[in-house]
Amino acid sequence: MNTSKINKKILLFLLLILFSNNAVASESLKKLSVSIPFPNLAILNSKEKPFIFDFEKNSTSEGYVINFWATWCVPCKKELPDLSLLNLKLKKHNIEVLTISIDKKNIKEQLSFLFNNGASDLNHFFDKDMKIYKALKLKGIPTTIIINKKGSVVSKHEGILKWGEARVVKNIINLLN
Repeated sequence: MNTSKINKKILLFLLLILFSNNAVASESLKKLSVSIPFPNLAILNSKEKPFIFDFEKNSTSEGYVINFWATWCVPCKKELPDLSLLNLKLKKHNIEVLTISIDKKNIKEQLSFLFNNGASDLNHFFDKDMKIYKALKLKGIPTTIIINKKGSVVSKHEGILKWGEARVVKNIINLLN
C-alpha cells in the first residue's frame, strides 16, 4: 500500500473519531411537545424506606434532573461524575439532580458503587421492580428526564451526555423557565 492511501485512511479515521466525540457534545435537550406527569409510585430511598415523589406538594425546588441508571451499565458509570458536577452547577438555580437505579443489586452495594464512582453527593432512589421506569415508558439506560416544579416531565434524553458543560446547564435552566 502506498503512503498516500495510508495517509487518507488515517485522516478518515481521525475525522470519524472527531465527529463521533462531538456528536455527544453537540446534542441538546429537547422540550417534549406534551409534558407527562411523573408517576405517583413508591420506590425506595437510600435508607431503604418507601418514598413517593410528590413534587408539587413537598418541594421547594424549581425543577429536577432525574437519571435512570444501573451498576452494569458502562455509559451510566461514565456519566456519574458529570451528574455530580451538574448538581453543583444547578444548586444555585434551586434545581436538584437525583438518580433512580433500576438495578437488582442490594442498595448498600449500589451506594458503595455510587460513592466509588463520583456520585456520593446526589440523592439516590431505587426502583428494582422498574415501576417508574415502565410507567414513563422508558426504553434504555442511561435515560435522564427533566421535571418541572409541578411534577411534569418536560424533557427526556436517552443516552450519555456531557452534563457538566455550560451549554447543557443553560439548556436545563431554559427548559424549566
